[in-house]
Amino acid sequence: MMEYKVKQLMNSKLVPAVMSIVMGIILIIARRSAVDLLVKIAGGLVIAAAVGFIVVYLTRPDKEAGSLSMVLVSAGAAALIGILVITFAQDIVNIFPVLMGLYLILNGLSHLTAGYADPENRILAVILGVLVIALGILIVFRPGFMVNTIMIFIGAAFIVNGASDLLMQKRITGSLR
Repeated sequence: MMEYKVKQLMNSKLVPAVMSIVMGIILIIARRSAVDLLVKIAGGLVIAAAVGFIVVYLTRPDKEAGSLSMVLVSAGAAALIGILVITFAQDIVNIFPVLMGLYLILNGLSHLTAGYADPENRILAVILGVLVIALGILIVFRPGFMVNTIMIFIGAAFIVNGASDLLMQKRITGSLR
């Protein structure tokens, strides 16, 4: 019985495995377009959440008088954010790595400060601080390179995931159907 359930589970992994491989290939080949699309999808999800705010309010049996205005303001703000994310997707793709790089630089500086204050861990704090600062600087000055590199790694991970699912299915069930 258990062997049958395992085979049944592996048979259900064929489509997701192939989709994972295809997604990985797309992420590697069309990195910038894929990132732009992911940001636009995120914007669409925020707009969907705005609609959800209103639907939840309208379907609640206990509608408070003052809460409608709060729901409308929240839904309007979420919808506006979603529209801005979709409209300025490429700008968000360009600025996000820079903001992350700046964060890393500041965090690296805090490591250096901690190392100065703690003589026992000074060497480790300085090494880690310099490493984090260097990575932050690399990201700030080469954001496109970093986005491309990250997308290649994500794409490769999806390909490995799909291939491993197919391999496990083949090994357990004896076929790829």
